[in-house]
Order: sequence, then structure tokens, then C-alpha cells
Amino acid sequence: MRRISQIAVVVLTVAALSLSMTVCAQVSGVSQRTDDWPAVSSVPAGDRLSVKLKSGQTIEGKLNSVSDTTLSLSIKGKPVDLKRDEIFSIHHVIKKSATKATLIGMGVGAGAGAAIGLAGSGGNNSFDKIDHAVTAGLAVLGAGAGAAVGYFIGRSGRKRVLIYQAP
Repeated sequence: MRRISQIAVVVLTVAALSLSMTVCAQVSGVSQRTDDWPAVSSVPAGDRLSVKLKSGQTIEGKLNSVSDTTLSLSIKGKPVDLKRDEIFSIHHVIKKSATKATLIGMGVGAGAGAAIGLAGSGGNNSFDKIDHAVTAGLAVLGAGAGAAVGYFIGRSGRKRVLIYQAP
């Protein structure tokens, strides 16, 4: 009976973590106007932008400068000027923080390690204290491995934020 309750606790913990990730993913930010050209001017020089032209072509580069009629990007070290009338949309490309992915990976890894430890500690024997230590150790190892995997996954991601779309 004790073993079943331990497994139930692990399953409920993993389920709670999964639900919290789903809820966090569904929370949306405050919507902003996307037809506002001055919002493009607020982007710091050197930041990466992805510009979709009305012709359908997409250009990615680093911001040099913005005026009322033109957007100047640096693409592979060469300056490119785009007229405002040619631009359909502009996305600000931001590196995602690895913190959230690291924490999620750590939680999932700890849950998986604890579940493996509980599944491996079995039977009615006199090694209960050792079984608990093994379970805790596997939870810690799982948390470390999950955090490392989450960090490397989170570090590689980029977020595209729409800052301008032609009216």
C-alpha cells in the first residue's frame, strides 16, 4: 500500500508540472499596435530584425538606422536600405532566455529520477533507508541531467516579436 501511494505522489507531481507548463504557454502578452512605425525606431541599433517585403521576400539583418521613410539594415556586413512603402512586416528577433527551459527540464528530470528510484526500490526487505537514499540520489541526478538538457534546448531558441505591419 505504501508503494502505491509513493507512485501516486510521483504521478501527481509530474501531472501538476505538465499542467503548469500548459497554462504558462497559454498566457498571452499585452497586445500592441503593429501599424506604428515609431515602434521600429525604438529598437536599439545592432539588434536583429526580420523584414518581410510586400514582394514576399524576407530579409534578415542587424538594424543600422531608421528614418521616417527608410530602414537601414546590415546584412553580412553590407548596408541595405529598404523603403517603408516596400515593407510588409518587421519582426524583432530576440534570443530566448534559457531559464524557463532549464527549470522545466530540472522538474521533469527530478520527477523521472524519483519515479525510477521508487520503481527500483521494491519489496519488503530491510533496506528501506538505502532505498530512500537511492531514490533521492536518482531524483537529484535526474534533476541535473534534465536541467542540462533544458538549458541547451532553451539556449538555442529565438523569439520573433512583430513590431510593425503595414496598414
